[in-house]
Amino acid sequence: MNNYLQQILTYFRNLTLNSFGVNRSLYQLLQDKDISRALEMLQNRDDEVDEAIKEYNPQTHDVMKRPNKYRKGDDPYITEKLPRTRARYINEIELFFLLGNPILWKKEEGDDEAYKLFTDFLDEQYFNSRIRKAKRLAGAETESALICHIYRDDRTGERKVKMNVLARSTGYRLRPLFDTIGNMTACAYGYTTNEGSRTIQHWDFQTADILAFCKKGRMGWEVEIFPNPTGKINMVYFQQPKAWDGAEQRINREEMLDSKTGDTNNYFSDPIAAATADVIQTMVDPNKPGKLIQLTGKSSKFEYINPPQASETRESEKNDLHKSILFDTFTPDFDTEAMKGFGTLSGVAIRNAFILGFIKRDNRKEVYEELIGRFRNIVIAILAYLYPDKRAALESLKIKFEFAEPFADDKQAKWQSIANLYQAGLVSLETAVTMLSLTDAPEQEVERLLAAAALKEQQKKSDSDNEEKNPSEPVVNIPKKPISA
Repeated sequence: MNNYLQQILTYFRNLTLNSFGVNRSLYQLLQDKDISRALEMLQNRDDEVDEAIKEYNPQTHDVMKRPNKYRKGDDPYITEKLPRTRARYINEIELFFLLGNPILWKKEEGDDEAYKLFTDFLDEQYFNSRIRKAKRLAGAETESALICHIYRDDRTGERKVKMNVLARSTGYRLRPLFDTIGNMTACAYGYTTNEGSRTIQHWDFQTADILAFCKKGRMGWEVEIFPNPTGKINMVYFQQPKAWDGAEQRINREEMLDSKTGDTNNYFSDPIAAATADVIQTMVDPNKPGKLIQLTGKSSKFEYINPPQASETRESEKNDLHKSILFDTFTPDFDTEAMKGFGTLSGVAIRNAFILGFIKRDNRKEVYEELIGRFRNIVIAILAYLYPDKRAALESLKIKFEFAEPFADDKQAKWQSIANLYQAGLVSLETAVTMLSLTDAPEQEVERLLAAAALKEQQKKSDSDNEEKNPSEPVVNIPKKPISA
């Protein structure tokens, strides 16, 4: 009861402050439990997201609203409604070119053990799958987020982390806040839970300093605020244009054209004949077997009507729509005919053949390279919180990354090229080991190789010294039979 009264008092207090135009910061609004006003400070892209989801789902395309044709004295004709999943195809190809293969991580400086904590964390949290899901949702809905939930295990009390992907289609609403130079200073995500027969609304806020968990009560909000243990917003917000941006009208036109063609095919699917009245009168019993039709005079007529043939203009438009939709969205055509013969092409030739996909890949790198770098920094901060004894080693790590090529290279040829460079003295052993990327601990691998080389050299020198001290006697050929006198 006291909690309910407090919610009422808080509600009217916030109403009074807002009516007087009192300027409050986000933190003050959260402390005052004025969540509605706090959300107004954040970016709201719900309209753009809803429109993208509508275009991505074929069941909500405009072609599905084609009216049926009502016929006098007969059942209405249900018009064909043939949507296509063009948006999904374009989005999947975009995803393949950017993240078809896992991101490549490489340690430049720091402790190998600390770097192993980093790579183990990515494996435990299924990072490769999570980042692909986040990218797919961002391409489909224009925004998504990758969040790291920090909590304590109820049974053991241990610090735990759970990575999750947030997007509108997965039940979350995203609200970022950026400063004037583009840095994200706060973010919030909303969702609902079921408690008995009630649906409870939640909004969770994050800044570099605090974590706020807000739950809608019967009157007002219940708010819990905690310090942020990592000192960073533990969420990466992805925003990009729709993968099919710019091709919406052509996609709609293609679907309408296919649907109208389907209606025409339906109309002429059963044979249609044109006959004069005297001929029709002789066909009094449609169930009577027979293959003869009686023509009573020269003017009698009976003939089948052929369906209209597809015009060259229509076929030309369909082909143009197919090509232009892919070209305008920088999407290579991966149909069966286009893929014939690619198995024998070199990596450079394949890249040239799919240059549109690589152009779009480089365009998307402008968005995702910075965000992956931010995610790397978040992971290091989280690991420093999980392993306080390793904080110094983790914070001194310098880790680089690059997006892997979508088409796998010939590893044998690559390894041979690196070996040739090393043997020619053009690269050092350390550089060669790093370029090979066969180990997560390149420093230890270099030490092992140097130790093995030193041992081999020492063994070779020892064998040489033994030969000098104990020279071998000349070989004497002993005949098998005694020499006769």
